[in-house]
Amino acid sequence: MKFILEIILVVLGLSIGVLFLPAIIGVFIGLVEFDKGNPFGGIIAIVIGLVVQGLVLIYFFSGAGGGTGSSYNDDDECPYCGSGDTDGNHCYTCDDDF
Repeated sequence: MKFILEIILVVLGLSIGVLFLPAIIGVFIGLVEFDKGNPFGGIIAIVIGLVVQGLVLIYFFSGAGGGTGSSYNDDDECPYCGSGDTDGNHCYTCDDDF
């Protein structure tokens, strides 16, 4: 049982690590640049890593990554007659469910 829990924790840790990979890489390159004596390059690397990380998080949490954020019929129009008189899954003009 302990082995299974350890495997689950390792997989969870790797998943979170991969999700934050752009920020981790940006900070690592930034620290290397600071050690080389190039603080401007370090700041640029960290900022680029954080910007890319922000875009990745926006992509995943906006529903564009295949999540639940997008639906089949976002405009609430009946696909059969084009009427906007619907409750989201029933058209009152055609009296059809969609």
